[in-house]
Amino acid sequence: MCAQLNETRDEIRITSRDKSKAPFILSQLILFQSRKKWGTVYALATLVGLFCVPSSGLVLYETDIKNILASVSNGILLPASSFTIIIGMYVFNDLVDADLDRSNGKKRPIPTGQVSKRDTWIFIILTNAMGILLASITFNLASMIIALMIVSIGLMYSTPKVALKNRFMLKTLSIAVAMMLCAILGSSGYWDTKYIHDNTKVASFIMPLHAVLMLGTMIFVTSPVSDAADITGDTMAGRRTIPIVIGRENTIKMAILLTISMSAMSSLLYGLHTIGLVTTVSVTLIAIMTMVYMIRSLKQLHHTKSVLDPRKKTMPLHIMLQSALIIGAILFWI
Repeated sequence: MCAQLNETRDEIRITSRDKSKAPFILSQLILFQSRKKWGTVYALATLVGLFCVPSSGLVLYETDIKNILASVSNGILLPASSFTIIIGMYVFNDLVDADLDRSNGKKRPIPTGQVSKRDTWIFIILTNAMGILLASITFNLASMIIALMIVSIGLMYSTPKVALKNRFMLKTLSIAVAMMLCAILGSSGYWDTKYIHDNTKVASFIMPLHAVLMLGTMIFVTSPVSDAADITGDTMAGRRTIPIVIGRENTIKMAILLTISMSAMSSLLYGLHTIGLVTTVSVTLIAIMTMVYMIRSLKQLHHTKSVLDPRKKTMPLHIMLQSALIIGAILFWI
């Protein structure tokens, strides 16, 4: 009788748990909603790469309908590709970290049991497949290869046997490389066009390179500072993030030095006439804003032994930097 009663209770518990799961379509929307902000950030990085090549300005004077349609398709398909891949990879990371997030009380859809593992796996597969498909529709081999590289980094970042996120420097480096590859994905759509082949200006090579380096450097500024707020949980998980290895204070000091380097590099390239004044001034202003935030974090660290919660504060910095690079590139080329 007791055994039957226990079985009945288990069935009721399982049934109630299953009923708490969202229906399939709703679960996909919930997962999409949970990570769409970072998908947007990486999609903007792709637009940065797209506008930093000479064609971004010259295409405004294009009269060939075929070339105009190709430019429009690149401007839609490539950012959409990085958008869907990144969302899928962030959700994959959430799935791998579900137990840790649950123990830390994070209210994300997977650790709270709002969506099932089965529906999460379907979402991950669909978003990554869609991202690769969107890059393939451009019929550009370079774009397809770069999209596959972004997927590969996402898998290596979270897959337990590799787990780049657990390794010193490799965690931040893999995130930075993913961001940089998204920018390269945008410019790859024009590598086989007449604009690139006919343009011999040094700026046609330096400007995309500058943009890629700025985006990667900003990741090295913001990501370790975000990790500084998770030292306890990351230590329990056996991770070796930058703040764990070098300490919170040194992490913030490193971030300050990197923001200074962003402004210095931009000023140097402007002096060589390879990037525009708008880009240089904008990057410098954003670097100053970032540095002010880091100094505030450092001052708070001395008083409270903690850092400001950076998650909602660093995303606008990325968006401002990307917008500045896009606007600066357009004005330079036209």
